[in-house]
Amino acid sequence: MSEEASTGEPHDLEEIVLNVDATPPCPSCSQPTILLAKYPHTWGNNKGGISGFRESVLCRVCDRDDPAAAPLVALYEEDASFPADKLDVFGPLAAVWVETRRNTAVDEELLNEQERLWRGGEL
Repeated sequence: MSEEASTGEPHDLEEIVLNVDATPPCPSCSQPTILLAKYPHTWGNNKGGISGFRESVLCRVCDRDDPAAAPLVALYEEDASFPADKLDVFGPLAAVWVETRRNTAVDEELLNEQERLWRGGEL
């Protein structure tokens, strides 16, 4: 399933590929996921902007309380699938979820603390 999302952001009309058939396990809890999104993503490093793709998964367990993901999880749980007759609802919900994931940044303080703990043998 592929959905082009128009969200009013600079990412308008970029292709977002959504896969409901072949999704990897959740990287946080290892449970099966219900949706995989692949979308264009740009990030900066010391040499400038880098363009590529980012993937995000939707987990029924981990994302249940995420405001952007919860409506998709609820839609899925109605029939244990994303019904074809509800694509008009699914598309906008998926666009909001992807845009939220796209704009989620790494918590560098937490990352640095976890690295410190790991290097010290505490993690």
